[in-house]
Amino acid sequence: MILLLFIFTIDPRYHTLDEVAYELDSIANNFSSITLLDTIGYSTCDSLPIFALKISDNADVEEDEPEVLYIACHHAEEILGIEVCMYMINDLISKYHIDSTITYLVDNREIWFVPLLNPEGHSIVMELIDTTWRKNKRDNNNNGIFDLDYDGVDPNRNYDFYWSKGGSSDPSSEYYRGPAPFSDNEAMAIRDLCRAHDFVFCNTYHSARTGLGEVVYFPWRAGEYFSPDFYIIRGIADTLSKLIINDQGNGHYMALPGYGVDGRARNWLYGVKGIFSYCIEISTTCIQPGWMVDDICQRNLVGAYYLLERVSTGGITGCIYDSLTGEPLSAEVIINEHYDPNLPPRQSDSDFGRFLRILKAGVFNIEIHKSGYESKFYQNVEVGQNTLTELNVQLKRMGGTFIMENNDTAISINPNPVRGTVAIQLTNPLYFTSLKMYDIIGRLLKNFDTTTNEIVWHCTDELNRKISNGIYLLVGETNEQVLIIKKVVVLN
Repeated sequence: MILLLFIFTIDPRYHTLDEVAYELDSIANNFSSITLLDTIGYSTCDSLPIFALKISDNADVEEDEPEVLYIACHHAEEILGIEVCMYMINDLISKYHIDSTITYLVDNREIWFVPLLNPEGHSIVMELIDTTWRKNKRDNNNNGIFDLDYDGVDPNRNYDFYWSKGGSSDPSSEYYRGPAPFSDNEAMAIRDLCRAHDFVFCNTYHSARTGLGEVVYFPWRAGEYFSPDFYIIRGIADTLSKLIINDQGNGHYMALPGYGVDGRARNWLYGVKGIFSYCIEISTTCIQPGWMVDDICQRNLVGAYYLLERVSTGGITGCIYDSLTGEPLSAEVIINEHYDPNLPPRQSDSDFGRFLRILKAGVFNIEIHKSGYESKFYQNVEVGQNTLTELNVQLKRMGGTFIMENNDTAISINPNPVRGTVAIQLTNPLYFTSLKMYDIIGRLLKNFDTTTNEIVWHCTDELNRKISNGIYLLVGETNEQVLIIKKVVVLN
C-alpha cells in the first residue's frame, strides 16, 4: 500500500493550477511596480485561464526594450517546466534592487512568462486521473464525455508552420495535431501573444518521458535544409546547454537540432516570427521527487538568465522612421547572409520601428524595404563580438506627380519585355534627379546613373544579383518633382 501511494501521489512541491493562480495574483499585487498579470486565453474544453506574467520596470508600459519569453506545460505531464518558471519569477522579484545584475535585467528587459499553458490537461495529471496525460481535453468525438483513449489535442503539434508534416492525424494518438492549425486555444494564446510583442528569444520547457532528457533542441535541420540562422542559433544553444548541469552532477545538457519542420512551437516561433527559440527537455523524466525540484530549477536558472544577457551582446539593432514625419515604421529587414525567401519577412516593430537581429561577429549586407518607400541598402556593416551595432534608418516616401508610361517619351526602354539585357534611353539626362528600379510591391532594387543618355541594364539588383521574372517599375524623378513611371517586364 505504501508503494502504491508513492507511485500515484504527486509531491505537494508541485503547483496546482489554483496555486499558480494564487501565487501569480499575490506577486502582481505585492510587486505591482515591476509586474503585470494578464490572462491571454482560456483552455479549449474547460475554459480554464491561461496566465501570462510580465516582469519589467514600468511593467504596465510597453517600452523600447528587448523582450524574452518563457513557456511551460505545453504537455500536461511535463510539470517540471512550471516549477522552473515560477522559481525564476520569484528569483527576479525577490532580488530586484538587491542584486545588481537582476536589477539591470528587470530595468532593461521585458520578461514574459506563460508558466502553465495547458491547464486542463494539467488537471488530469494533478488529479491523478492519468499522470502520463499529454494533451488537452478537446472532445474529439463530440460525445460530451472525456475519453482518455480518444480525446485531446497535443498543443505542441497545433501550430500552423508545416502543421500537416507533424504529429498525427489520429485523434487517439498522443501526438494528435488537431483538426486544423491553431484549432485549439492553447496554441492560439501563444500565437496572439507573439503577434502583440517582438520577442527575441523564447525557452519552451518540456520533459522527456521517452527519448532523450537533459537536451536543448533548436530549429532546425531537415535533410540538407537548415534554418537560415542555424549556426548562430546553434552557437547559442551550445552555450546555453553547457550552462545547465545535469541531474547526476557529472556533466551538462547537450544541444541538438530539431530534425524536420512541423507544427511545434519552436519551429513556428522561429519560422514565422523570427524568434530564436529553444526547447529545453528538463531532467530525465517528467515528474521527479519533490526534494529534487528546487535543485533542478536552480540549475536551469543559469541558462534562462543567459538569454536575457545574450540579447544585448552580438547583433544589430536600430529604429526605422519615416524621413519626413519621424513616425516609426514596420519595415522588412533582410540580412542577406541569413535570408530565406520562403519564410515570412522579418519586420521592425510598429511601436518604435525597432529591429534587433542576433548575429555572430562579422560583416553583413542589409536591406530595408517597405511598400510605398524607397528601399535602403547597406553593404559591409560590421558587427562586433560582444556589442550591438546601431543602425537607424530613415525611409523616404515615394511621392510627387505621377506620369504613367504611355504619357511621356522622356524615358524609352528597348526591348521590353526584357531577356537578359536592356537599353534604357533618356531624352535629356539633366531632366532627372534620380532613376530607380522597383519591384511590384515597391522595394527598391537598383539605382541608375542619370548622367548619360543610354544605360545598359543586365537585370541585376544593387548587389549585382540576377532578378527573377516578373513586372518591375522604372521610376524617374525629375527636377520638377514629377515621377515618370515605366513598366518593365523581365523574362530571363
